[in-house]
Amino acid sequence: MDIDAIGFDIDGTLYSDRVLFWRLATFAVAKLRLLATFRSVRHELRDLQETREYRAEPPASIEEFHRFQAALVARKLRWNEEKAARVVEAHMYGTVYRAFRGLPTFPGVADALGRLKAAGYRLGALSDLPVGGKLADLGVERFFEVACTSEETGFLKPAREPFELLAGRLGVEPGRMLYVGNSIRYDVKGAKAAGMRTALIAPSGARGTHGADICARSYAALADAILQK
Repeated sequence: MDIDAIGFDIDGTLYSDRVLFWRLATFAVAKLRLLATFRSVRHELRDLQETREYRAEPPASIEEFHRFQAALVARKLRWNEEKAARVVEAHMYGTVYRAFRGLPTFPGVADALGRLKAAGYRLGALSDLPVGGKLADLGVERFFEVACTSEETGFLKPAREPFELLAGRLGVEPGRMLYVGNSIRYDVKGAKAAGMRTALIAPSGARGTHGADICARSYAALADAILQK
């Protein structure tokens, strides 16, 4: 495959969402309203980022993005913004992240990343949420040159800005990159809109390419497909 770098989504791509869900089951029950509101706000942000007004003046930093997000949470929960910011930081960027300690990756992830890195590809990670210590907790940090969050750009996937940020951090043109993710809507369509090649990783057994250049059901198959192309 005529590419220089490969980007990877993290959540649901390198590990199973179901395993994380069970680790967070007690927290999810206790904070159901917060989780539902946070998810609703993230959908609202994706709708807002398509508007002319938002695109004309998006949050200029991750701090501004978090303040804007907290304001939306506060409005929905009828809290003041200070409380919303504090609670979101403590739980959505705190409690949830602690569940990653010792979380297993999908089978074959480390081997596939090692093969691709040994073949000369530059590897980067891009997540809609801050990466924090996720890659280290998953035991794969050593394979990645860069790791960034969409929130730095003021936009979430599938906007092109996060993918352009990743390409820029890796020092390659988007057209010279392959992006691997588990979401057709956010990863495949977003990366393609930025001019990247795309790969859909579907351990659960999704069939068809869904518009991706590669569709693989395992990480061994993904590495084989990339290296053979």
